[in-house]
Formats: sequence, C-alpha cells, structure tokens
Amino acid sequence: NSKLSAVRTALNKLDTASDLSKFVAAASSNESAVGVTVTGSATPGSSSFTVSRLATNHQVASATNFTSVDDLVGAGDFTITIDGTDHTVTADGSTTLKEMAALINGLDADVSASVISVDGSTYKLMINASDTGAATAFTTSGSVGSLSTMDVVQQGDDAEIVLGSGPGALTLNRASNEVTDLIAGVTIDLKEVTTGPVSITVNRDTEAAAVAVEELMTAVNDTLGTIGTYTAYNAEAEVGGVLAGDSTARSVVDGLRRSISSVVNEAAETYKTMSSIGISITRDGNFTVDGSKLREALDADFEQVSDLLLSSGNAPDARATFIAAGTSTVDGDYPVVITQAATQASAQSNNYKKPNADYIFQIITGGTTVDVSVAKNDNVDESVQAIADALSAAGVTSLSVSKVQVSGKDRIQLDHGAWGSGSEFEVIGDPFGLAGTYSGQDVAGTIGGQAATGSGQTLTADAGDPIGIKLKITATESDVSGAGGSLSLGDVSFSNGTFGAIDVFLESAEGADGSISRARDRWQAEIDYIDDRIADMEDRVDRREQMLIRQFAALETAMAQLSSQASWLASQLPGMSQQPQG
Repeated sequence: NSKLSAVRTALNKLDTASDLSKFVAAASSNESAVGVTVTGSATPGSSSFTVSRLATNHQVASATNFTSVDDLVGAGDFTITIDGTDHTVTADGSTTLKEMAALINGLDADVSASVISVDGSTYKLMINASDTGAATAFTTSGSVGSLSTMDVVQQGDDAEIVLGSGPGALTLNRASNEVTDLIAGVTIDLKEVTTGPVSITVNRDTEAAAVAVEELMTAVNDTLGTIGTYTAYNAEAEVGGVLAGDSTARSVVDGLRRSISSVVNEAAETYKTMSSIGISITRDGNFTVDGSKLREALDADFEQVSDLLLSSGNAPDARATFIAAGTSTVDGDYPVVITQAATQASAQSNNYKKPNADYIFQIITGGTTVDVSVAKNDNVDESVQAIADALSAAGVTSLSVSKVQVSGKDRIQLDHGAWGSGSEFEVIGDPFGLAGTYSGQDVAGTIGGQAATGSGQTLTADAGDPIGIKLKITATESDVSGAGGSLSLGDVSFSNGTFGAIDVFLESAEGADGSISRARDRWQAEIDYIDDRIADMEDRVDRREQMLIRQFAALETAMAQLSSQASWLASQLPGMSQQPQG
C-alpha cells in the first residue's frame, strides 16, 4: 500500500494536461533588469517590452533637522492623509522624535516611520508608504511646529512598461514592480529601467517533464520489485515469500504492467505505446526507461506525446466541448445527441410607454430584493439606467438590463448571466409588463446512448461505458428545433492515456473499498480466525491441565490412604502370628 502511495504521488504531478503543461522554463534576455519566474500554467511563447519607469513608494522627511532622537518635537496634532482618509496622532510637550515615530507606526495606516541619521549629528523623521505605486502617495499636515513641513524625498509612482514602438506602442502602468498579468503563469520582476526592449521567452522544459516521467517509472519499478520479493518462491529452500500465491499481489502487478503496456488507440500513430517514447518492459517484468529517446520524443512533438500519456477527449462539433471524464470512463467513441438546449432566464417588457406616475417595483434574484424607482415620464433610456443603477447598488452582477427593439418598438429586457435552471429571477409590480418569474432550462440529451444529466450547459453521462464524460454544449434552441428536436453532435472520443489508465488502476486498488484494503481485511480475518483457534485450544489445554491436576491430587490422596492402611496391616501381622492354635 505504501509503495502504491509513492506511485500515486509521482502520478499526481503528471496525470492532467495542466500538470504536464506546467513543465515550462522562462528566461529573460536581461536578467539584471528584468527577472522572470514561472508561477503557474504558462504557455510557450515570447514577449518583449521596455521598462521606462520602476514603481516607487512615497517617501517624505522632516524639513527640520534634529540633533538627537530624544529631541522634543513639540505639542500638537500630526495628520497623514492617505487616499482621502486622515490618520492623526497627538504629541504633547514631552514627546520625543523617537516616540513620534512610534506613534505613527501605531496607526496601522500603510506607512512606516523611522528616525534616520543624516551625518551622525543630524537626524530627521522619515515616513515611507508601505507599498509602491502612485496611489500610495500621501500628504501630511498638523500643528506640530517641528513637523509642519515635510520634504518629498521620493514621489510614489507606478511602474511603466512599453510594448512595441511608434504610434501603435502600448504603455502599461502597474502599481508594483512584480507584474503577474502580462504573461499568464509567469511573474515578472522589474529591477531596472532599460534603454531598449527586454525579451521574455517561455519554452517547454522537456528535461523537467522527462525527469517527472522517470520518477514515476522508478516508483512503479520499486512497487513491482517489492511485490516480487514478497511473492517469490525459493525452490532450493522450498520456501515461499509471505505473499506467495496471493491473488491481490498478483493483480497489482498485472494491473500496473497492463496500464503501462497497453496500446493507446486514440494517440497519434507515431506514439501509440510507451515503447515509442523509450519506456519498455524487460524480461524480469520491470520497466526500463531510455532517457534519450524520451527527451527526443518530448522535444519532437510534445502535444502528441501528451495524447499518449494523458486522459483526453475530443468532440468534432464546435457546439460540444470536452471538459472531463471519470475514473470509470472506458476508452471509446460515443455519439452525442441533444434534445434540449440550455437557456438563460430572460424577461422582455411590452412595447415601452412612459410611466404616468412614479413607480417602485422589485426584482428578486439569488435571495436579494432590489428596489427599483422610475420617475413619471421617464423615457426608455432613463428607465433602463434606473434599473441598472438599482442592480449595481444592490451588488447584483448576475442580471443585466438593456433596451431592445421589436418591430421598431422599444422594449426593456432583463437577462440572467448564468445558464440553466439555476438562473432564476422574479419581477414584482412593474409598470412595463415585466412582472413574473423567469428561469432558464438545463441542457438535456444522451452520450453514447446512455442517460446524461444536464446542469446549465454542462451534460454529464450517468451510466454505461461513457459514465463520467462531461461536455459543454453551446447548441441553441433553434439548433435543436431545426434538427427536429434531436440534434446529433457527432461522436466524442475519449482516451484515458497511459497515465489515465494507471490512475484508474490505482483508484481500484487504493482507499477503503480498494482491493488492497479488502485483501488486508481478508488476511486479518484469517489471522483473527487462527488467533481464535489458538485461544480455544489454549482454553481446552488449561481445562485438561486442571482436570489432570485434580486427578493427580485425588490419586495422591488415595495413595496416602493405601499407604496408611498398608502400614496398619503390617503392624497387625506380628500379633496375628502369635495367637494360640485352637
């Protein structure tokens, strides 16, 4: 069980497309100016930009020079204003420069204060914004005479990077020198201003991916070796291992070997077996890895090798997108038929007429009641804006409102952003004809001829070989009705891939209901049965021993009595021999 846990740990680094895709390396053409680190799932590619400004934090220092940290600053209030909010400390006649810094640090106002030595005999109060960026700039004011004027040592500013050049150049501003949203999965650390563009390149790290595959195969071989030791039979000594002949041990070995050695029919013709990338089974039943061949295959066609290794699915119709599959899904091609398209909850008013009075009506969605006010004689645009403002004020982002035209007439339309039966809202008491309860419908259909459950646009197979296949269906109601109520989206193909097959096998072996747990229970039941037999036998031996002890004691008592009688008889015999003859 512990050996299979090691296989699981190694497999978890590799068994999804995002796992394999994370093996990328990023490089900067100017590391001293721009650092780069892969922090997520990054896509191979490149980008270049010029660093025209670094982000800085706002810093001010007292104009007054102090001779000691213990100089008095004077009584009064000292206020730091950050983003329109005042943070005030109060000094009295005994407050020193050092104590003033401590008072400011106690504000918890995203600034820090310290007393700095300028030349050993001159001291100043220094206040720094905790973060970088233009938004961190602050001002100071107050009635503390020695701190009435603070000089700006450094203006808080955003970092500025420029993509491209000329009229089409794009300038980006960021509050931090750590940029995380320029290249997905990559963190860029701006260190210096540059005079020219710096290139950031993201490439597949095939070496790291190959090492991860090799670690998995090492864990597999370790498991096979351990089981081999436990199940071996020494013919010369006529002694078998502790698990010799055990069916579960044999099934674990067979399952691992079969998962890795099987042909992946859905993979590209060049890479249908693990041997095509350098992983082969040896005569002793373990696996050998040709590291050079593995790396060459990853370098030559990373995507095709991924199809061999990973679970994957493909739907030929753009209206069906493969999302995921379950551990019980069987490799194969499964027809997808849609009988009902997913819809969003939507409401449309009557042709718009200006209200003849001020109205307040309610929109209820997700447990939130929104009160909407429209004024007498508001036109359609004003009414739409009033509804939008009310939704925004209530924090409702799931509903949108718009003006539409039907046959040249203006109407108001409400749309829920979610799909399916969960997209529900209610309108109560409006003057436009919107009143009612509205909900969307879930997609419905079958996958591989088997029942499937719809949730919004997601359709999941519930039974049979395709069980667990999950698809996103974007077909519309008109698509379904145009197909006569039964829309075929072709066959979705699914393959577990080699690592997916290993995952399926591990699922069957691990856990409370797995084959190893059942085998452990079986062995424990046998041990318990033998223990009970031993306990019963020991009990019978104890009872037999007590019986024999009692019999022995009774025998000794009888022997003592016979001995006593023998002694008495012996004492009587002489007297009997001297009696006169009659």
